[in-house]
Amino acid sequence: MDKKRIWFALLFLVSTVFAKPESDPNDIASYSVRVPLVLASDSSLQRLELAADVLVKLQTNDYSDVRVFDATGKLTPLALALVGNKNQTLSQEINLPAYPILGDASTLTNDGVTLRIEERNGKRVVQINTGSTTHAIQTKSLIGVLLDARTITDVVSTIGLDVDIPVAQPISFEVHASKDLRNWRSVAETVLYRSINENTADASGILGKHRMPLKINDIKDHYLRITWQGPSGQTNDIVVRSAVLTTLKNSIKSRISAVITTPPLTNSHELSFALPFATPLAALKIKPQNSNELIPIRVFGRKDRSQAWRVLADTVIYNLVLNGKELSNSSVELQGGSESISYTEIKIEANKKTAGFGIAPEVSAMFEPIQIIFLASGVAPFNFAAGLSEAPSAYMPLVSLVPGYSSDKENTVPLARFDTKISTSTNLPIANATSISNTPPTRSFLLWGILLLGVTALGLMAYALLKQAKNASTKSN
Repeated sequence: MDKKRIWFALLFLVSTVFAKPESDPNDIASYSVRVPLVLASDSSLQRLELAADVLVKLQTNDYSDVRVFDATGKLTPLALALVGNKNQTLSQEINLPAYPILGDASTLTNDGVTLRIEERNGKRVVQINTGSTTHAIQTKSLIGVLLDARTITDVVSTIGLDVDIPVAQPISFEVHASKDLRNWRSVAETVLYRSINENTADASGILGKHRMPLKINDIKDHYLRITWQGPSGQTNDIVVRSAVLTTLKNSIKSRISAVITTPPLTNSHELSFALPFATPLAALKIKPQNSNELIPIRVFGRKDRSQAWRVLADTVIYNLVLNGKELSNSSVELQGGSESISYTEIKIEANKKTAGFGIAPEVSAMFEPIQIIFLASGVAPFNFAAGLSEAPSAYMPLVSLVPGYSSDKENTVPLARFDTKISTSTNLPIANATSISNTPPTRSFLLWGILLLGVTALGLMAYALLKQAKNASTKSN
């Protein structure tokens, strides 16, 4: 082989080793996680909560390495919806059937009147007991309806009525609440009016406040009674089919956990490891494995080994037995601020005045819940993909993807799900952390070796060319 071929071979070898392989973020094959999705029916917009199995495989700290592909490999539009570990107010509508109350128009205004509910042939029957006479519902006219709200535990904000009323007559409705069907108090009222279209004899919509704010918000163990009155006290031709209660519920999204398998202890007072993911850490659950153990610790973090360690937490971890019950510390909140999201190396250091760790503590990662909204446009089935370092963000603003977007509206989008489990673990997903070495990795030695070999080859080639040129000059003279 001549010198030129050796030279080009060395250049090719050096460029091959130093060249970073290109990964196409638009190709699903570039991602380490690829999972088919099951979509919610009758909706083009879909919401997907990222599972713990996904979070321990993300390679970007802003969730940018997340994609959804259709069956042809085409990317679908998507947006990031940060959930966070915070209170969310969720509204819900509960439809309550109306049970008729029959009696005289003046019955409910008398003192000592008690309503009684009986089961007859599988149906509920409401009776009025005035103390001396019990009026069966079959013999009297409709004077109101009864709602059973005893099982509703959420906060109730409004009550709406599904009613039919006569045309061109203002009808006043009043809602009362009671726990014993005897003592009632007024909790809401409204006036409804059904107008006539001027051009036709048809009735148009009902005017008035259909949804009435309730004066009480806790109606657990309560009955609700709805009565009405028209002009001159009339109650005929009025039908109340049901009532709709709007409830408000505070919901806290729990953090997502994943077990971290750590390398052996560096020494009895130090455990350090590199995380296999770039997902932001909200907290760490650190628990001693030995019983009756209490250890003051400090938690450090850094982005890479070129940086100094930064204190993220100063706390005490314990695993104690008290009165026959095992007690352990709560999760350790990381105090590194927004920068902590990119910490990929963690060190747990026991107080030097203690005996330290007998064995490495159990460590779990705690993530804030994350969800994405995507448009299921294209050819089904759709596939979720994640896990690609340096992938650029493909997220659109929520306001451009969700029509008429308002705060928390993304939580009303139907929920898609993963078709299969991402990991085979039956318990929490596992993230395998690696040890932190202060020596350069083997690949670095190889790269430097090849670089030195290339420089040496260049020197030899330059020397050979100079010698060849000198010989040629000598011959020409």
